[in-house]
Amino acid sequence: MAVSLSQLIKEARVRRELTQAELGRLAGTSLENVTAIENERNRQPSPEVIAGLSRALELRVEDIYSAIAGTLNHLPWERVGDLDLKDPELELMFRQVDDLLDGEARERVKAFIRFTLDQERRKLAREREERKKKAD
Repeated sequence: MAVSLSQLIKEARVRRELTQAELGRLAGTSLENVTAIENERNRQPSPEVIAGLSRALELRVEDIYSAIAGTLNHLPWERVGDLDLKDPELELMFRQVDDLLDGEARERVKAFIRFTLDQERRKLAREREERKKKAD
């Protein structure tokens, strides 16, 4: 099932532990606009708002546009594209999680993987920002 724009923005905001007002301020838009996006009253924000949401929520602009188009099939932080699945040990672990674990145990492992990926993405983003500041 496709991920809607409202679902993407709300879940990303909650993951970043931001209020709607904080997100509005960081994205350069109003609280009312953030509320309208999350409640599906604004399904096509302006390109400027999309760029602001992308920066504030650390989302790719492409993912936001895919959500608007109805073609985003996974939340960005649930993708395993950042992992090197050519690593046989890692591939085996993923198979074991899928085959051996059910219910809560599977969800705990998934949550840990998401947390680890989020930490790594944040670290890389901080390093990019530091390099950018040094270059300026």
